[in-house]
Amino acid sequence: MAVNRLCPSATQCTNLETRIQIMEGELTRLRELDSIREDIANLLREENEELRQRLQAAENTPDNDRFRRVKVAISKALHPNNFAHDEHETALRAEIFKQLWPEIERIEKR
Repeated sequence: MAVNRLCPSATQCTNLETRIQIMEGELTRLRELDSIREDIANLLREENEELRQRLQAAENTPDNDRFRRVKVAISKALHPNNFAHDEHETALRAEIFKQLWPEIERIEKR
């Protein structure tokens, strides 16, 4: 009977085979976990890209452009510097502008 150098006794062979099976099972489990991690990372990258595109689209919407145009129109109509030739108009519009402009900026930041 030939002696197997890696497995001198039946007990050691069984233990070794059992340990190998356990380690192979653990390796399979870890590979599956790594695959799940990669899938989640890909999903998060896709979601991040989608959110970035939505943010960029929201910043470039016609509503944003309309708001900017309204803001410019209000600024031209009420800014005191546009009425430097008339002290009464300058003072009146300065007061209106001081009250209205912070609210416009607050709305713009939302």
